[in-house]
Amino acid sequence: MTTSGRLSPAAALTVLVLGLALATPAVAQDSPSFNEDDLFGSGDVVEVVAESERGSAMESLLSSDVARLGGSISGSVTPSWKWFDPWADGLDPTSPDSYGLEPALSALVYFDGRPSQSTRFYGSVKTAWPFDDADNTRVFELFSDFSWNDSLYFRFGKQTINWGVGYFFSPANVMNLQTIDVLDPGAQLEGPVALRVNYPVPGTQHNLWAYAVFDSADMKPEETALAAKAEFVYGGWELGVGGYYKKDDPIRGMLTAVGSVGQISVFGEATLQLGTSRTWVTEVSSALVSTNFVTTTDTADYDDTVFFKGTTGLSYSNSESGITVMGQYLFDGEGYSNADRDDRITEARDDEAAIKSLLGDDALYSLFLKGLILNSGRHYAAASFSKSDFLVDDLSFTMFAVGNLSDFSAYLKPSLSYAFFDGMSISLSTLFAVGFDSGEYVVLNDGRAFGVSIALTLGSGAF
Repeated sequence: MTTSGRLSPAAALTVLVLGLALATPAVAQDSPSFNEDDLFGSGDVVEVVAESERGSAMESLLSSDVARLGGSISGSVTPSWKWFDPWADGLDPTSPDSYGLEPALSALVYFDGRPSQSTRFYGSVKTAWPFDDADNTRVFELFSDFSWNDSLYFRFGKQTINWGVGYFFSPANVMNLQTIDVLDPGAQLEGPVALRVNYPVPGTQHNLWAYAVFDSADMKPEETALAAKAEFVYGGWELGVGGYYKKDDPIRGMLTAVGSVGQISVFGEATLQLGTSRTWVTEVSSALVSTNFVTTTDTADYDDTVFFKGTTGLSYSNSESGITVMGQYLFDGEGYSNADRDDRITEARDDEAAIKSLLGDDALYSLFLKGLILNSGRHYAAASFSKSDFLVDDLSFTMFAVGNLSDFSAYLKPSLSYAFFDGMSISLSTLFAVGFDSGEYVVLNDGRAFGVSIALTLGSGAF
């Protein structure tokens, strides 16, 4: 529900598109889809290294006269259909409220050069169709690894910074340029240009990390973000504690824990921050034309306020039965209280006719309302269940759900996928948006929506 201080129609559209791409089921698409292989990962790639004249197999792994070149290609065609509120309006299979066809083609290409055991050069480029769009082709990572005295290890360049341990949500992910997409939580996040320093504590499994983050090509030295983290291993548990500082940003501290209880993996994160970069809408009215229908808080009012965010989750996987289960809960201390959130939505809906008249377009009001309610809650949860070889070989079943526990709305997506052969598979998915009229996932999906999509994956794989 966070918006900028001035929410113009264009800004509302930007907030909606970016926010939904990062955190919620896509609204711009009629029926967003995800692939179980993307969600739970494909098979591991194992490189067999033979004994060489240069030394042992381990030395061959750490250095090579030839750089490795590899990557992946993903292609799909997905028709989809969506009914906004069939439970009230009636479901007419021949007359969906929206439908479309989404062809997709993307690739990642990387090089990995290791001229010596202490030096590595790595880079990757991502591209997606349409290729004439400059934003669809970019350098994703480009860094070098080097070390001093085989005891202090450095990485400099554009890199993903994995601070958090959460799967669907990660409050500790404060340095990457992207946040986790709950529909594709396994995707690697794009990171900034940074210097990373790692010191493995001798005789232990403990590690010390330090970062200097450069997130702009035109900046002053004092604008460099600084962070440090210590990791400790005790028994079967890995504990982390760290801090993050950047001028004019909230100061943040974080704790992480990863371990297991029997066959169940358990993880958690907690962050405390002094101050906030988030603004809250305090009033919605058509009379506020000069401020695009909203007034907001001043973040300076919260410079001395401590905000807590925390998450905990679990995972279970059984290769023999082909079952994978993931679940996670998030508390967001920067979310709205239930009373404040309800007041803002009520104000927007009570003044709906006047705001629509001033905007001149009903669709813009819908975007305004969605931008207002996006990420509005304090309590969220997400879960997934996957079963391979479901009923027959090569057929898999996935159930995914994400919910706003503050307003009792949710998005559910069961899917069936069948692999015909390497290079071709098909996935049939349905979506359900459930909850009250003012629920986040109901508003974002234009009602208690029902949708169907059929994703045909073609020629995808790694090389």
